[in-house]
Amino acid sequence: MASCNVILCSLVVFTVLPGPAYGVISKDSYEMLIIGPELYVDEVQRFIDFKMSWGIAARYFSTEFIDGSLQGSNIASKIHEFVAREYERSGIKYLLLIGTYGQVPARYVYSPSSEFDAADFNYKPTDWYYGVPDWDGSEIGLLGGNIPKIAVGRLPVNSEEELNQVISKMIAVEKDFSRRRLLIFDGLNGALNSFLGSFSAHSYMSDGNLTAATLNHVLSVENIGHVMSYTHGSPDALWTRTSEGEWKPLMTYEDARALNETYGIHYLIACFAGALDLGNESLARALITSPAGPVVVIASSRVEVFDTQISSKFWESFFKTGDVGLSFIEALQSYLCDQEVFSSSERRFQKYNLYLTKVIYGDISWRISEDAEHDLYDLSLHYAQPDSRLEASFSIGEAPSLSRINGEIVIFSSIFLFLLSLLYYFLILLILHK
Repeated sequence: MASCNVILCSLVVFTVLPGPAYGVISKDSYEMLIIGPELYVDEVQRFIDFKMSWGIAARYFSTEFIDGSLQGSNIASKIHEFVAREYERSGIKYLLLIGTYGQVPARYVYSPSSEFDAADFNYKPTDWYYGVPDWDGSEIGLLGGNIPKIAVGRLPVNSEEELNQVISKMIAVEKDFSRRRLLIFDGLNGALNSFLGSFSAHSYMSDGNLTAATLNHVLSVENIGHVMSYTHGSPDALWTRTSEGEWKPLMTYEDARALNETYGIHYLIACFAGALDLGNESLARALITSPAGPVVVIASSRVEVFDTQISSKFWESFFKTGDVGLSFIEALQSYLCDQEVFSSSERRFQKYNLYLTKVIYGDISWRISEDAEHDLYDLSLHYAQPDSRLEASFSIGEAPSLSRINGEIVIFSSIFLFLLSLLYYFLILLILHK
């Protein structure tokens, strides 16, 4: 009898308890899919706990799990197929990639820049390949070509230490953030003033003043939540041309490390500022991995001409909804379907590249709410074992830890089995008595 109880208890406990949180297949819907190396599973779990306390269900799958589960010629194609399946199965809205291109590669797409004779390579890296479940290489450069359905972001970290720092910054900023004004640094002859005149914003002409010290000062004394800067760029710096015709750096990736004020979004209109694959560093990566600075960086990995359609549509939608990822998806969809920009028959690669080479570093699922109070959410925690799931409901600020949940499962399971054993014992006595 005792042996049977022990065996039964073990079976029940091992059936109920979750496994490591880096792989699960289920038909249940969730909003954010996170993909990265198995090495990062513990740090990512902390971020998942935070997002779920705000009502955003998220799951983490390791690149090792995906690589071993699917057939394909390379890891990029396997990730694309996996994301497409999860979109079809679970209706995901956001995809967050964890790691640099060496850990989670971008797809290099043939899309030359011959219209402007720009020397930024014919093949360009893009994370948006993963955001288009039905990607078709023949549609590149055409009206309505490869319209993204999933908002794609990346945390371009090199190590667990960097990931820990970025997640800590995102959690600290997001949990106390309120909607604030947009700061504009316009380094190219006031080109952004009329374009953003309808928004509530401070407009500063950079003119050699877009430095870390200037940004720290403005953020500390003004009610600024987001920054948009328009200037010349290279992978590791922003630049301006002096009256003598010499190039002068405004902000370098070293300067980004000197930021001591945190803020929301930094939208960089500057060539190559988001390039991860040129020199293994970029200004955008330095901004997002800085202990301070922004929690979302929007930039370009290649040549960036004056971006009006995408950026204006993004800010317009973002100021209405507070949703980073879905606002950017709306902007891209509007841009790719604009007949004044594209045509059904004539390829316009350079204009297509404005979409293709955009990168978003940071929390793509960030939603800014006016109301600091949140209702109870029905949340689901998902783990590696197929079909294993624990339902939990709690309010913001009361999210239990994984170890606490596991302990409660063991306690309640043990009590249940103990009562079941007593009932079985009394039934046996009753039968023998008769």
